[in-house]
Order: sequence, then C-alpha cells, then structure tokens
Amino acid sequence: MDGAGSDRETTDNSAALAQEIKRHQKTIEQLELVNRVVERVSHAVVITDADNRILYVNPAYEKMSGFKLSHVMGKKPSISKSGRHGPEFYRKMWAALEKDRHWEGEIWDRHEDGTVFPKLMSIDRLVDEEGKTRNFVAMFYDLSQQKASEAEIERLQYYDALTQLPNRSLFRYRLQHEFEISRRQKTCVGVLLMNLDRFKQVNDFFGFPVGDQLLMEVAERLTAAVRRTDLVARQHHASERDPDVVSRTGGDDFAVILNNLKTPEDATLAALRMLDAISKPFALQAGSETLDDIFLQASIGISIFPDNAASVDALVRSAETALTWAKADGGGELRFFSERMNENSAARLRLESDLRRAVAEESFMLHYQPKLDLTTHRFTSMEALIRWPRGDTMVSPAEFIPLAEETNLIVPLGAWVLRRACMDAMSLGQQLGHVPGIAINLSARQFRQPGLIQAVRAALDESAIPPQKVELEITESMVMDDVESAIKTMQALRDLGVELAIDDFGTGYSSLSYLKRFPVNTLKLDRAFVCDLPHDVEDAAITESVIVLAKTLKLHVVAEGVETRDQMAFLRERHCAYVQGFLLARPKPLEAMPAIFCSGFT
Repeated sequence: MDGAGSDRETTDNSAALAQEIKRHQKTIEQLELVNRVVERVSHAVVITDADNRILYVNPAYEKMSGFKLSHVMGKKPSISKSGRHGPEFYRKMWAALEKDRHWEGEIWDRHEDGTVFPKLMSIDRLVDEEGKTRNFVAMFYDLSQQKASEAEIERLQYYDALTQLPNRSLFRYRLQHEFEISRRQKTCVGVLLMNLDRFKQVNDFFGFPVGDQLLMEVAERLTAAVRRTDLVARQHHASERDPDVVSRTGGDDFAVILNNLKTPEDATLAALRMLDAISKPFALQAGSETLDDIFLQASIGISIFPDNAASVDALVRSAETALTWAKADGGGELRFFSERMNENSAARLRLESDLRRAVAEESFMLHYQPKLDLTTHRFTSMEALIRWPRGDTMVSPAEFIPLAEETNLIVPLGAWVLRRACMDAMSLGQQLGHVPGIAINLSARQFRQPGLIQAVRAALDESAIPPQKVELEITESMVMDDVESAIKTMQALRDLGVELAIDDFGTGYSSLSYLKRFPVNTLKLDRAFVCDLPHDVEDAAITESVIVLAKTLKLHVVAEGVETRDQMAFLRERHCAYVQGFLLARPKPLEAMPAIFCSGFT
C-alpha cells in the first residue's frame, strides 16, 4: 500500500515536472519569438530600467540613431537629446507616464553625428505587482521623410513652381496677418502690384523658356530690392476658359507686401527700387545664343491699408486700379490709388532728387549749440547740428534725415558733417586760443556701416584736431539692436582717441548690465526729463538717479533742453556737469561762436 502510494506520488511529480518543463519551453519559445520580432521590426525599441538607464536597444535603433548598443548601455536616453524642447515639454511627458503609464507624441532627437531629426515616439512605464516602476519601453520611428513630404506639399500649395516665390494663396494669408499687426502697432501696410510692360513680346520673339528665365531673374531682383520683412509674390493670370489653369502667356504680374510703414508715402522708395531693379539689362540664354541686352520696364500700382481699404480683396482691387492708371500713362510709372498720395509721392520724389543734388554739391551748413560747464560757468564745447537751405526755406532735419537714412545718402552726408565740424572746431580754436570740444551725432545707418572708422580717421587727419576734443553721440536704440557688434565698433572708435556719448539717455531700451560695458564717457539726459523740472516729482527723481548713476560709473552728464533758470539751478545743485539749451544759447552759425564762448553765461 505504501509502495503503491509512493509510485503514484512519483508519477504525479513526474507529470507536474513535465508540465512545468513544457510551460517553460513555451515561455522560451515565446521570448525567442518576441526577440526575433523586436530584432527585425522597423521601429526602434529602447528598454530601460527603473532608473531610466538603457538595458537594450534593437538594431532599428542603432540604424536610425547611429548609436551602438555598446555606446548607450547603462546611459540615459537623454544622450541623444536634441535641445529643441524646453523643460515644460519633458515635465508634461513625465507627468503623463506617472499618471497614465503611457506617453506618445512627436519629438526631435539627435543622431550620433550630431544632426537632429523628428520622430514619433511612444513610451510605456511597466510596473510590478506592487505598482513600482520596473522598466520603461520606448518605440519610435523617423518622421524625416514624412516631414519632407509635408514640406513639399506645402511648397506646392503655397509657392510658385517657377520662381519659388509665394503664390496668391500665401500672399492673401500673409496680407491678412499684416493687417492684424498694423492695427495693433498703428502702422500702414502697402500692397504693390507690378506688371512687366511688353513681356508678351519676349515670349513671342524668343519663346517660353526665355520668358521663364526672365521671370526668375525678375523674382530675384525684386526680392533683393525690398526688406527681408516684406514679401514678394507672383500673381498669375488665369485662363479665361478655366480660372484654375494658369495661362502660359501671362504670369508677368508680381505683388509685394510692405509692412510697418510709418507713412503711406514710405512705399514710394520701395517702388522706385523695384522699378530701378527692373530697368537694368537682362542677360538670358536662348539655346546656344546669349541675349545680353534685354530691356524691360514695369508699371506699379500702390494701395495702402487702412487708408484705401480695410479688407484683402478691397485693398488688392485698389492696387489693381492704381496699376491700370500707371499703365494708361504709358508704363514705367508708379501710381497710388489716392490722388493725395500721388501728390505726396511726387513731392517726396522731388525732395529725394534735391537731397541727392545737395549731398553731391555739399549744399548744407552747420549750426552749433554750445554747452555750459556748470562748475566754471564757461562754454567749453559745442554740438554740431546740420541745416539744409533749400531755395527760400530751411528743410527740417526731421524731414530729410530719415530720407537720407532710407536712401543711404546718410553715409556721404555723415562723412561731410564729420569733416566740416572738425575743421570748424579747429578754426574756432585759432580765434579762442584753445580748441573747444565738438560733439557730432552719428545716425543708425552711419554707425553700422563698415566705413565708419575710416571716415572718422579721415576727418581727424584732415583737420588735425586732437582726437580727445571730438565726441561722437549715439543713441541707446542704435547699440541695443546688436550689442556685441556695437561694443566692438565703440571700442574701435575709442582706440582712435575720440570720446563717446549716449544721446537721449533714458528714452531707449538700455540695460544697466550693458551700460557698464559700453566704452562711453558721457550720458546725455534727454530733454523730456528736463522740461518739467524742478516741479515734476518723477522727472526730478529720474534726473537725480541718472546723475548718481553716471557719477558711480565715472561718466559725465549733459542735460539737454534747459530753458529756465530754475531748471539750471536744480541741475547745478545735483552736480550735473554740463547743460545746453535755449536758455544758454540757440544753435547759431560758426561766426557767432567766438562772442558766445568769450562772454560765457551769467
């Protein structure tokens, strides 16, 4: 009995063992199957431990990322982090894994060679029976090809196939967007429609391939003629039979969006640059023959938002009407939709023409406003202020300086001011027995142009003025556009021996952390803070703060716009070093300076 029971127990154990071996074998087979699948799938697979350190990556991961298993084993997946996602992105990812044990989405990663690529990834957090994290399993695939296809679809949808310019659809979308910006910033938006005069003859005489070359060259010239923030688009002619089919005999219309215009007439300069770009000869290839002298002219119609229309369709129709007027006048012309704007545009053109002639002939003059030393009550220096006599009138600098900036005439004009002011200071020095300091304003474009250092050096050499007697004034906004480049320019100027002043201090976008790095000697307190002294509490506080700040940084302070004795007394009591303004002397020609400098101020 006992023997029989023992035999049955042995038999049961053997059967159980066989069953366990069978289950184990099945598990091994399943694991091998999973392993074969994971090894062969096109998706990359990454398995990490509870601390998110890599335990395994499959061959697809190695192929996709360039990282080998031996390089990443024991490291965190962040070794391939692209740097394109901020902390908030990863915070949300880990929050989803903690809450739902799953996250998926698009993410940019880095190949082993450093290049970045987009991928679609899913991550699962695996837990044990107690809910503790055991592993993380991530799977992803490369989206580069898909993204490239999407970009190509977008390009076909929104860009012209021949010129690669934005097409009518993107033009309309961008124009609506510019309307919204214009409303917020209270600026104008210009729409310029250009038609190439007699383009059909080019197609008829030389064939469509030559016409296509010409359109591509026109597109390049127009793009170069406007600002980077503007938009040049190609406006197709539609077939009369089928509006969706572009006519091969058309396509000679272009449209431009000019954003952030201060006045409607600002569009005139852009239109003139476009017409000038088109007027230069084209060199085209007709088979084996080179056509060197293909000349074109164009007509431009201009409409302005919000003056002429408040919707995209209405504004474009207004520009089309203006274009019709321009072509009716014989072509090669520009016309605004508004007659008033046409008149203003003509006046602006005349002003630009006169300005060019004045710069060429140096038909300007300098007036000078002296600065008073509040310690000695003597005039020790003066500021040069440009004047332009035009016929029987004197053109305001507020009118012609911006125009000189836009046309780049400010560069030769600024060079003339530098030379003239330095020579005048030396001439006055001969009469006074000592050379007074001379302050000269630099414009934004002049400050950024590569030849500035050479222009200043030439003025110093020609006049033989001691460099330390020359003070160049720049504004805060000029240097804050590109601080590092501005500091290099300022240091190069200081190396010449001249002094530097920050003009209109307090009205720009200065940062005190930058100010201590600027190699300047003087802060000029803007007249806006002086005019209500000593009664305005806020202006008084700002003025006192600037004077204290300058003293701490070992800088001089010049207060502009002093018009009353109360203002001067307030500034003297706060130890402001220098003042200038109508109370002391109005700007006057050089001939008036000897008497002013010799008399001082009482």
